[in-house]
Amino acid sequence: MVLGWFGRRAVEIDEVELDRRLADLRRALSGAPPERGALGPEHTGRRRRSGSRELLAISGHGPGSRQPAPIPAKLQVVRSRQKTGRRGQAVHHLAWGSGRARRKRRHQPAAVVLVVLLALSAVVGGFYWYRGSGQPAVPPPTLVRVGVLPLVDVAAFYRSVDEGYFRKAGLDVRIITVASGPEAVRGLETGELDVAFSSYPGMFMAQSTHAADLKIIAPAYTAKPGHLMLVGAPNRSFTRPDQAAHKRIGVTSRGSISDLLAISEMRQAGGDPDSVSWVSMDMRAMVPAMRRGEIDGAVVAEPFVTMADEAGAVQLLDLGLDLNFEIAMSGWVVPAGFAASRPDVIDAFQDALARGVGDVQNRDVREQVFQQDLGVDARTAREVRVGSFPAHLDLGDLQRVADLMLNQQMLSRPFKVASMLLPGLPGS
Repeated sequence: MVLGWFGRRAVEIDEVELDRRLADLRRALSGAPPERGALGPEHTGRRRRSGSRELLAISGHGPGSRQPAPIPAKLQVVRSRQKTGRRGQAVHHLAWGSGRARRKRRHQPAAVVLVVLLALSAVVGGFYWYRGSGQPAVPPPTLVRVGVLPLVDVAAFYRSVDEGYFRKAGLDVRIITVASGPEAVRGLETGELDVAFSSYPGMFMAQSTHAADLKIIAPAYTAKPGHLMLVGAPNRSFTRPDQAAHKRIGVTSRGSISDLLAISEMRQAGGDPDSVSWVSMDMRAMVPAMRRGEIDGAVVAEPFVTMADEAGAVQLLDLGLDLNFEIAMSGWVVPAGFAASRPDVIDAFQDALARGVGDVQNRDVREQVFQQDLGVDARTAREVRVGSFPAHLDLGDLQRVADLMLNQQMLSRPFKVASMLLPGLPGS
């Protein structure tokens, strides 16, 4: 007999049943359909022999259990003769030999089952190993260090982070907040950043002076009226553009888009930007600095325009009008070497960012991003005035910024933006 464990019930299997199951197992492994009659008539006869057992519950309890089969008469006679003379002794030896044969026959199927089970374990284990090895493990996401400013310009980027678009594209984005576009570009130059959000003047200045070799990979934001403003302090010491001389005006950085547009609009309004005391500072610090009287005015972009209004600041110039109407303001840039060596990362970044750009066309989504990622309260988020989030780079729009820089003497000679575009983009 062979003891087996099926589910939680122990059962006893005789040789005939074991032979049948092993035959079924061999056919299953070979792919042949099971045939109940395949064992031959001699096995059928053995199964029907009086006194044989098929399956017997070891516990012996319950209505479905069977009583042990009676001991055959022949065995009873043999046992009764074990104490009689020479003949009984001979019979005793015969009985002992028969018992050894029976034990041998009983142990052989158990060994066979053990071998089969071990073989099946190897086969099943090998199958799962093959499945695992046949499907390569997904590589860990690629770390990408991204420099950003806390402006509505980067709403699409934050949306892609929040929704896991970058992660699904195989990128692990590490966000590093910077104070200005030129500072972000310096982070690329020093190797502290892989990708940077920056206003276009900072990129063009670095490229034209050979301070860096950069490639623009995606647009970020285009100005519309109301997004970028020159404002005066709440104490009303600065209420007209022509009062700008000798005033302390906060700006994120010299050579930034804020600086460029403020200079051009101030000149048109009759002010003298050369006489201004420009104070470089983080845009988040500008409204508090005006309240304390540390600066007389500031160039602020949304959401800080709305915050300045709530603080009582005076709107002096809308920097998204006239020559600057719907001008391209900012984009995403990488070192040229990084673009050449990691085109897969560039493609993944562009694809993930494009999904965020599509999402933030919805006003409700934008307001959610403003609150969650820029720390803007719900009431202010509803009042924020936004420009547009373009889906594609336009060489003409970018060249317009470079030409304005030349006109305002930020560049000493003409600069062709096409040299900064990747192959396949307009103008490249």
